[in-house]
Amino acid sequence: MIDSVEHPLKGSGPVFVQERSGPAAIAPVEPEKDWYEWNLIRCQNPTHFNLIEVGESMRAIRDGELFRAEYPTWADFCQQKLNISVHHAERRIQSVEIASEMVAADCAHVPSNESQCHPLTRLEAGFLRVYAWELACCLTPVGKTPVGGDVMRAVRLLESWRLPINEDKRAYFDFRKLLYTSRIPIKLAERIFSSSRFQDWIKNDASVVERRLLKTLVEELVHRLNSMDVSER
Repeated sequence: MIDSVEHPLKGSGPVFVQERSGPAAIAPVEPEKDWYEWNLIRCQNPTHFNLIEVGESMRAIRDGELFRAEYPTWADFCQQKLNISVHHAERRIQSVEIASEMVAADCAHVPSNESQCHPLTRLEAGFLRVYAWELACCLTPVGKTPVGGDVMRAVRLLESWRLPINEDKRAYFDFRKLLYTSRIPIKLAERIFSSSRFQDWIKNDASVVERRLLKTLVEELVHRLNSMDVSER
């Protein structure tokens, strides 16, 4: 595991390193070189950092052309230093942008690998990608994270609905998102209710007040759901 290292400040001025033994020899270290090496560590060890950290470092090296310290082109850097193709590198950078969208949207779960992000590139950036990701999370069994196939299934479902991509549909998407996300706690409640331990407690240990409270909560939930009568025309 890579030890936690403080993020170097880009352009923070020269850094001086002193040897621990021998004469006090002080040598300046270029800030840009230090910044490059820090990002290179992330890029070369993707399993030790999260998706966003790796992609941001890769983008910093590409956009800042930090690779020119060793290689003439971005393609040479990817192939010789990282042992991946340019296409793979660009796909990883794009995955960061998508994962960052989920973070900004306050999603309960965030994509952690490229296979989860790639299907979302079929949709326009913004709220539609967020709804596709949330839909994939809701369609996945409780306690599991959606894989690339689950995300693709959600994307294709949205594509098949052929909904206009505009702000006029935001209320519709918000309403649908809330309905989908509410399925997760309801599924958990069903599992608890069906467990033998809970059933034994209901039959043998629960008080009249406790049973009445649970009954009232369930009836209120059913009433609220029934009040939203969405009929097909």
